[in-house]
Amino acid sequence: QTFHTLPTQAWSSQVAPPAPPAPPQPITKRKRSRGPVTLLLVTVIVLTIAAGGLLGAELYARTVAVDKIRSATACFIEASEDSVDVSFETSPPVLMQYFNDSYTGFTITTNGSHILSAEGMTADIAVDDVETKGGVNGQGTVGAINATVDWTSEGMRDSANTALKEAIDEYLEGSFLSFLGDWISTDDVVTGIRTDPSTGIVTLAGMFDSSIAVKPETTADGGIKLEIQPDGFTLGGDLDLPAEDLQSKLDEMTSELTDNEYNLRADSLEVTDSGVTAEFSASDIDIPA
Repeated sequence: QTFHTLPTQAWSSQVAPPAPPAPPQPITKRKRSRGPVTLLLVTVIVLTIAAGGLLGAELYARTVAVDKIRSATACFIEASEDSVDVSFETSPPVLMQYFNDSYTGFTITTNGSHILSAEGMTADIAVDDVETKGGVNGQGTVGAINATVDWTSEGMRDSANTALKEAIDEYLEGSFLSFLGDWISTDDVVTGIRTDPSTGIVTLAGMFDSSIAVKPETTADGGIKLEIQPDGFTLGGDLDLPAEDLQSKLDEMTSELTDNEYNLRADSLEVTDSGVTAEFSASDIDIPA
């Protein structure tokens, strides 16, 4: 049996052309959010930078002011600047005081070995209301100065040594005993000191069993004086040195403390177990030219 097959029709596979690419979409910029947090951060950064600048300016103003005060104080007490410390109160800021040409609320502390010719003396000084312009001399004014001065017993002994040695040298000069001036050492004139707070008397013990009792006192013009007591003056070694000569030398030494251009005056003196404490003050002062 013969089978007839229908002729197969060739299938041609036709591939469709690729679709054209879609046109690019326009790029849209996202809006940056400037919400409260961002603004807060910007504000904090700006304020921090400004505060840092003000802090730097304040530190600079303090440094300049401290250096000038330290230098002036060291010159006044005839000591090195290293022996003077200066500190300002935290308010008002020194930078503000600088722009106002007005300073207040600072303290000066001396921690050296002497003030002027007084050995063993230190001071804590409070200064208020300093105006850097005006005044009689055009240099400004100081509203008030209050100082507490401590004079140690050992410092008083050293100071008395120098003063009394000068008196002895002048007494011996021109006499047949003048050679003793070179033989007597300054440190040997006063060999010991004793303070008595109950009586306010300071006793100086010296060579040849000498003894001089002095009483620290304030004077009518605001000075201080180591007054030799009439019944407390005994010199050994057959020295006939008048008490008036010794008193004169002691007065020269102590007068320097209140002979100053700032008109500082002693308000009170107190003899303690370790020496003498004095209170000084001045007000409405014209800064010297």
